[in-house]
Amino acid sequence: MALPKLALPPSPRELSAKLPKLLLKPVSYLPFPIQRLALDKILKLAFKEPLAEGDLDFLKGQWLKIEVSDLNLQWIFSCGPAREILIRKQGISDVCIRGTLKSFVLLAAQKEDPDTLFFQRDLVIEGNTDLGLEIKNLLDSLELDELPPELLFAVRSSAEYMTLFSNGA
Repeated sequence: MALPKLALPPSPRELSAKLPKLLLKPVSYLPFPIQRLALDKILKLAFKEPLAEGDLDFLKGQWLKIEVSDLNLQWIFSCGPAREILIRKQGISDVCIRGTLKSFVLLAAQKEDPDTLFFQRDLVIEGNTDLGLEIKNLLDSLELDELPPELLFAVRSSAEYMTLFSNGA
């Protein structure tokens, strides 16, 4: 009589690599108003100075779609007439930037050069590429050290975690 084969649990390293996706997957099930509230707070902190200085005015009347492909999440952003951030769940966008959670985290933490992420196709721009390049240049010009310490810590530690445990995935 043969003993049944038992599947071994994943190794800590394998589990660690999957942890960010496992933790963030429930976000895709949150009602959009809750997603929008969280995004609005984060983006107001991250883009406080560029918004005040009019650096996002090029987005007025245009819409940017961000797709996090491995989490099946998407949001559409614009800049309103009073320099406020507008967020929609769906609709027509002028440009789309698509990538994995890891790519967006590395971009946000400035751990990876945006040109490298786009060249390696880790991030993809579709639609109005001129608008996409303006967005990329804006992200390049952001000063991370001007972020609130809590947000800066979250972004940098997330990027470190993903770099350590991703195994190139």
